[in-house]
Amino acid sequence: MMNNKILCALLLGGLATPLAAQSSKDLKTPAALKKAAYNVDKYVAEIFRRKKLSVPKVVDDPTFLRRSFLVAAGRIPTLEEASSFLEIEDPAKREMLTQYLLQSDGYRSHMQNYVFDLLRAKDNDRDGAEAYAAPYMHFVQQSVAKNTPWDQFAHSLVSAKGIAWEDGNGAVGYYIRDKGMPLDNLSLTMQIFTGERLECAQCHDSPTNKWERMDFYELAAFTHGQREINDGVWNRAMRSYNDEDFRRSDIGRLFYWLRDNIHYGTLADQGAGRIKLPSDYQYKDGDPGEMIGGRTHFGKKIRSSDRRDSGKSRVEFSDWMTKDNPNFDYIAVNRMWERVMGSPLTYPVDVYVKPERTASPSLTSYLTRLMVDLDYDLRAFQNVLFLTKTFQFAANSKAFEAGVPQAFNGRQLERMSAEQIWDSLVTLVAEKPDSLAKRKFSNNIYYNNKPILVGEKTMSDLAKEVMAIEDPKVYREYAEALLETIKSGGGSSSASKDMMMMAAKSRPGPAKGIARASELSAPAPASHFLREFGQSDRELIESSTKEANVAQILEIMNGHVEKMVVANSGASVYDALKKGTTEADKARYIYYAILSRPPNKSEMNMLMRDVIDGSKESYENLVAALVQTHEFMFVQ
Repeated sequence: MMNNKILCALLLGGLATPLAAQSSKDLKTPAALKKAAYNVDKYVAEIFRRKKLSVPKVVDDPTFLRRSFLVAAGRIPTLEEASSFLEIEDPAKREMLTQYLLQSDGYRSHMQNYVFDLLRAKDNDRDGAEAYAAPYMHFVQQSVAKNTPWDQFAHSLVSAKGIAWEDGNGAVGYYIRDKGMPLDNLSLTMQIFTGERLECAQCHDSPTNKWERMDFYELAAFTHGQREINDGVWNRAMRSYNDEDFRRSDIGRLFYWLRDNIHYGTLADQGAGRIKLPSDYQYKDGDPGEMIGGRTHFGKKIRSSDRRDSGKSRVEFSDWMTKDNPNFDYIAVNRMWERVMGSPLTYPVDVYVKPERTASPSLTSYLTRLMVDLDYDLRAFQNVLFLTKTFQFAANSKAFEAGVPQAFNGRQLERMSAEQIWDSLVTLVAEKPDSLAKRKFSNNIYYNNKPILVGEKTMSDLAKEVMAIEDPKVYREYAEALLETIKSGGGSSSASKDMMMMAAKSRPGPAKGIARASELSAPAPASHFLREFGQSDRELIESSTKEANVAQILEIMNGHVEKMVVANSGASVYDALKKGTTEADKARYIYYAILSRPPNKSEMNMLMRDVIDGSKESYENLVAALVQTHEFMFVQ
């Protein structure tokens, strides 16, 4: 049996600095987070008392282990992680496991999937790593890794301006993602961050909620006026060539590369603050083509002028959205509750509900205050939820039948997401799944799929130089000089050539092959395992699915899973054969690796009698059988 010191070394090895060190606020100390969890449990217990029911029992260690890993880190535990947790007796081990998971790169990876999906963030479809999406994806990735407070992150996205390739300015990609569709972007912003559904009101007064068409355009005025920096210079410079074959010429190809990879990823000023009503506007409160200023309808009331462009209305809108806004606070809470507990406080998760209309107004008010007091630190907030007894509840059908909302009644059985299934299979293949290849970001310039000017100029440098040009003649001269530099090979020094060779070997972009889902192309190609199992195509908010189909069955039984795991003699799941000294030990460790639990007595008897004969094939058959079970595919 493994002792407590080994558990601490394995689970807490990366925790030299506790959560309290991330903030000077006393509210983030382990003791304070634990007390907050206790308070949450008190409010939940009151819900059960009102129904004259006992609170549900907590799940056993194996269920808690697997649930915690899948919810916090997006994968099952490795064989070593599972055995370290299961084979010791320590009343604090669940708490230690929570700390380990929330500080792991697995948490970052799983949270990154969540934010990518929420924002519909996509790697660019075009060839090359230099397109605008690269700095945007990098910005989101770094924000998650740094645990940027949710209000700051949202504010950065909605108030973004400038050049996407400028250092630290990838947030501009939030608007570039919906370029040419600013009204749709506004609808999505309101849905993601404030829980208000305005998409119907874009065309008419909504028949399903309070929003009218005028309300929509008054909000849209704040983010209106999105355009590229110096947007006319490129066109005038290009037209000066007056050549039918311009686009196919060397200089033409460079011009279009500059347009697609630099101009496209820029955003001038920070909002006009006013907008014209559409030509088909049909209500008495405005006229088609009438210029109106911005106005908010909940939270703090702010306005913008209809007589002159503001130039900073997106900043004002971002301030309004993220500061002292009950909608913003509640939606953040509701999303995190659903993420940890499996069901939101109220359905749908992205619709704002006043506290007094929730199952426990006291709990709702407490949680929203907690979110604010924790400075919108989503990791600390989730830490509180993971420490609750509520997270550990076993599902209770009697409580559900008595009217206890699913949000408080134990995590309901559901199939893993596509990313959780993939990452769990990766865990069965790789001994250290969180240390596999990562998506790479580079500020190097890649032209025609080759690095150029390495060590001399970065994409950030190039973008700033190009955006500073306002004269078409100067632009043309700059492009022609740049082309000559590219043709001549750029830096001629041996050091520059060595740097270019290194850049050519280490291409930026998503990882390939066996890696966590967060590091692969977002979304994965249509034929990839992830898409087969319901990964979102990132066209709509959280549009993934967990519906089963025949293709998934074939993938599990004799497709990708067979090659990736079962028939792969080097897969880490077979470390169980080295770890165990007897056939029963080996079978038990395979159960640890796949189901995060030991086999029960009847299963072990059956295995020793009918399945395991000591041969490699018998263990492969056991692995194949276990990865096809509902127990493997579902989160309990």
